[in-house]
Amino acid sequence: MKNNFIIIIATLFGWMLFKYLLLGNITFEASFKYGFLYHGTALVTFAVLATSNGLRSFDSTPDFLIGFKHIAKSVVAYALGATLTVGVWHHYVMKDATNARLQSLKVQITDNFSSEAEYLAEISESGFPNDLSLSEWISSQHDAADIFYAAKTQISLTLMVYLVVGIFMSFVASLLWTKIWGVQHSNQNSR
Repeated sequence: MKNNFIIIIATLFGWMLFKYLLLGNITFEASFKYGFLYHGTALVTFAVLATSNGLRSFDSTPDFLIGFKHIAKSVVAYALGATLTVGVWHHYVMKDATNARLQSLKVQITDNFSSEAEYLAEISESGFPNDLSLSEWISSQHDAADIFYAAKTQISLTLMVYLVVGIFMSFVASLLWTKIWGVQHSNQNSR
């Protein structure tokens, strides 16, 4: 477990280095996407490594639940660490850049319609109810952006996504290990 912890910490620092190297070279959105792909790849890799470790450390193929727990320990630990690094990166290390992106989004929202008439025409054309004026709509969209860019919201959403992906990867890896490989293992022993 100590080796897993060191590998997880090294992988998380690798993500921070990766994000640092991307600074100024690509857009905010592309950096976000590549960071997510890095963590997603790491989750899959940790599931594979935990399965490989289980194949070596268990004398026989365990039950599905035992295999799942074995794999999920590393994967969930990485998901928690990944969530922490994303929160630290966006809300401490790059706080000014994250805030600048929020302000840029608010400007885009404000400039979305040039007049109240254009806003009302768009609303009536799309079939949405027109119970808000343009200024009320802008205010509600700014509030929604503030909520989405808040540290608590981003950390909660990140945790939810990484845990769901990690648990799914653990489930698939355990299924392959305990059901598919287990069947092959018992067939080899029966010969």
